[in-house]
Amino acid sequence: MVGLVIGLLGTVIVAQAFTNNEARKRATTGTADAQANGGIALYMLERDAKAAGWGMTATNTTYPGCTTIHAYCNGSATCGGTNGPLGGINFAPVLITDGGSNPDTLTIQYFADPNVASGLPSGTTVLRRRMQSPSAELDVASASACMDGDLALVAAPTGGNCTVMKITEVQEQAAKLQHTADANGEYNPAPEFYTTNTWPVYEANSTVSCFKPANGGPIFRKVYSVNSASRELQRSDNSQNPAAVNELVMTDVVDMQAQYGVSAAISTDAISAWVNPADAGWTNPGPNDWRRIKAIRLALVTRSGQYERPAAGANCSATTSLATSWGAISTANYPNDWGCYRYRVFETVIPLRNVIWGHI
Repeated sequence: MVGLVIGLLGTVIVAQAFTNNEARKRATTGTADAQANGGIALYMLERDAKAAGWGMTATNTTYPGCTTIHAYCNGSATCGGTNGPLGGINFAPVLITDGGSNPDTLTIQYFADPNVASGLPSGTTVLRRRMQSPSAELDVASASACMDGDLALVAAPTGGNCTVMKITEVQEQAAKLQHTADANGEYNPAPEFYTTNTWPVYEANSTVSCFKPANGGPIFRKVYSVNSASRELQRSDNSQNPAAVNELVMTDVVDMQAQYGVSAAISTDAISAWVNPADAGWTNPGPNDWRRIKAIRLALVTRSGQYERPAAGANCSATTSLATSWGAISTANYPNDWGCYRYRVFETVIPLRNVIWGHI
């Protein structure tokens, strides 16, 4: 009987030791998973963000001169599905949407296909004479700057107004570009639309810059966001065909915060300040501001998949407070049991090399 009791006690001790060891092992592997997920997610973000502004060059000053951009879609999916004027077009290489106490959203924009290694500058020409209204053609100095199916960004000589058009026919002999509102001209409103909606009619010497359209919008863009419900880092990418919408990048990502690194002047590259997207003037930065964005700063929070059960009657203690960062990371919108998981916080600064090297 004594031997049986001793044997039972030994079994209980061994079982308890095994249970504790397994719990520690799960905590360790869970933390390692959070570390790996964060590293991979940050690599994907960094790779895409470094190439922001691809295809824009300092020799083409059309994009930075656009403060008001007029664009139209006839409802076709190839231009985004909207039937009518398109709003919210901004030529900034990167845009950050402030999420408040929720994760931020990062939009990375390109002016040539980011999947093609040789991003050639847009073909550029000028108007020979004033646009006729109503009319669906442009008289240009050289029609060879554009190809059928290109988008054309027409900009006033003094800057300010710009209009996006779809080239439906190139007439090289006559030096004309047609932008007809037909089945192939999904970005082109009827000529009467210009008059009815007081869209600008461009004078001679206005710049015409042609570029390839993305799938589902005029500009190539990759949008990173965090789905708080599923704790996933997602990416929408219209450089793919068909365009990817909220494709999974990494699991167990719970937060992302971002800031702009801006220089004191457009002509300098040194970061003089870090600004939040919610700061005055930075919700939708204009050309004078976005040309000063030389880098972005990111903070990413990942979570282990292992739930660590607290002792009976006790509160979760796997994590009692998140590591501090410049980012305003708040647990207010996290699940109530967020403290039962372990986290890793990642921070990095991503220079926008095309902006810096190209002196955009």
